[in-house]
Amino acid sequence: MAVETPQQFGEELRRERELREVTREQLADVTKVSVRQIEALETGRFEQLPARVFARGFVLALARHLGLDAERTAAAFNHVHEEWSVEREKSAASTLASSSDRIRLSRPRKNVSINTTALGVGVALVVAVLTGAAALLKGRTGEPAEEAVRSAAPAEAATPVPQALGLPPEVAAATVPLAADRPLVDPAVARSAGSSAEEGRTLTLTFSDDCWTEVSVDGRIVAAELFRKGTRRQFEGGRTFVLTLGNAGGVTVDVDGAALGAVGQPGQVVRNYVIGEGADASRDG
Repeated sequence: MAVETPQQFGEELRRERELREVTREQLADVTKVSVRQIEALETGRFEQLPARVFARGFVLALARHLGLDAERTAAAFNHVHEEWSVEREKSAASTLASSSDRIRLSRPRKNVSINTTALGVGVALVVAVLTGAAALLKGRTGEPAEEAVRSAAPAEAATPVPQALGLPPEVAAATVPLAADRPLVDPAVARSAGSSAEEGRTLTLTFSDDCWTEVSVDGRIVAAELFRKGTRRQFEGGRTFVLTLGNAGGVTVDVDGAALGAVGQPGQVVRNYVIGEGADASRDG
């Protein structure tokens, strides 16, 4: 991709998708990348994407399904995203500097005459009286309108994923769900689980930090997403669970009320951690 801006990158990605007559919904269903994230990529609205390492994983998944050169497409995305980040930081710094200049210019001069100072004090007293009267009147008549304005204000945008919690690119790519012909659970474990007469287990995950997580229940992927700090999720009715965690130290695992605790260290990637009959805890870290 010979592109230089987010809009150019998104236009190329959209064109390749439409040439193959694939809708965003169909692409989202296969790759597990949300329609909202696909739309943000195709329209060049990078500010709506998570950290670059996660967004790169989305690009890899989309490119592979569309039959594109995944690594070249991801490299083009990295280049455009880096340039976009630099420009965004420059713009923010320029806005801050301009605001600081306006604040300095608004300060009153120090070297003024006594008469000017007295006049200023008098004007300030008059303004204070008028302001107090206006505030009193507004408190009696304007409170409902002010509350309506506050309630109509848009919600604050979600905090992007901290860069320090981002997975390495190769791990981010691996979080895309596996093909149907690749079993997640060892066949011996699956056979043991299938022959058990016990009721299904309940897996509870409590997140003390942001963590990209994939959960498989009895060989079927039921979740593959970024869970935020403070989230608590339960997965019921399974006999065998397989976990892939991008920040294992930020997740506490509980099975049927029995706490297993964290299965790794903060920032550690743990893949294919098996909890089930015949294999209480096995992993590929």
